[in-house]
Amino acid sequence: MNNDIDSIDKKIKKVANDNLDGLENSLNHMKFMDLEEFQIEAKEMIDDCSKDEIKQVLQLLIKIARKG
Repeated sequence: MNNDIDSIDKKIKKVANDNLDGLENSLNHMKFMDLEEFQIEAKEMIDDCSKDEIKQVLQLLIKIARKG
């Protein structure tokens, strides 16, 4: 049973990483994606973040905003 859980966990991680790879690839071809699509993806990713991870994202956004 434990092997089944490990196998399922590995598959879930593989799919998640494949999705991240796809999103990363989309970033390289940003002109083909709509701004709303990016916002939806970003929101979904933020929803899965811990408080500390969101803090890191916000710190990056603050740095970007100050440069502008």
